Amino acid sequence: MKPNKITRDNRKRAVAVAGVAVTAVVIVALMVCFEKLRGVWLEQCRIRDVAEQVSITSGKMVKADILAWEFGLTNGANLALIDFKKRRAEILRKIPNLRSVTVSRRLPDKVTITTEERTPIAQLNYRGRKSTTGKVVDADGVVFICQRGTRMLPVIREAQAPGTASGSTLSGRALAALRLIEVCRQAEFIELAVQEVDTSKRDYLMATLGNYSRAKIAWEGFASDGAEKRKDIERQLTLLLKAIRSRVAAGTVIWNATDTSKPGRIYADTKGTL
Repeated sequence: MKPNKITRDNRKRAVAVAGVAVTAVVIVALMVCFEKLRGVWLEQCRIRDVAEQVSITSGKMVKADILAWEFGLTNGANLALIDFKKRRAEILRKIPNLRSVTVSRRLPDKVTITTEERTPIAQLNYRGRKSTTGKVVDADGVVFICQRGTRMLPVIREAQAPGTASGSTLSGRALAALRLIEVCRQAEFIELAVQEVDTSKRDYLMATLGNYSRAKIAWEGFASDGAEKRKDIERQLTLLLKAIRSRVAAGTVIWNATDTSKPGRIYADTKGTL
């Protein structure tokens, strides 16, 4: 009986060893096949002609060749090996002029990139500087560099140099100045023709108007941002515009629209004292 048991155990071991060996062979074969298939696939994803395989829709500030370089889209590059999500995030951080970047892959070897650039609505400078910094800001409060076609935009003057850095977002009184400029772009307030907003005073903004007068402007919590603040800005500007149109205080140099009480009042200063 004992020899038979040993024989059966040996057979089981042999079968187990054979099974392991077969499994290992199958796994190795599958790995080899996978690598070969992967190689075939990767070869299909290779860029051979950038002009034919890559489509980039760019704007006026950031050109297509810059985007192609940042994404690594050159002849010989492999689309399957490019981490488009990571590079997109890096590009948006590196180039604040871009509001959005959309990447669309068409397998295996084509990619389409579409960008949306930020639209500047005000120049950004600081008090005491006459020459431009080249910095501008869009409706989101994001600061970026753009000098083409911006000379006629209103200017926001921050209290001191160097001001908010490119790629950062405005806050506090500078952001309040941006909101003021935004509201003044509305049809009912366009007559004010705000040319410049000085943010150096703690309690109010000093706006230079198109009629060469200036206006101290404040509203409840004006240095804090919020959608509900727009109504407060509109109320102050409505009162200011009404006072200017009344011509009661002819020769006014500085208007005072800092009374935040309701309904509030507008004061006229013919001497130009701050």
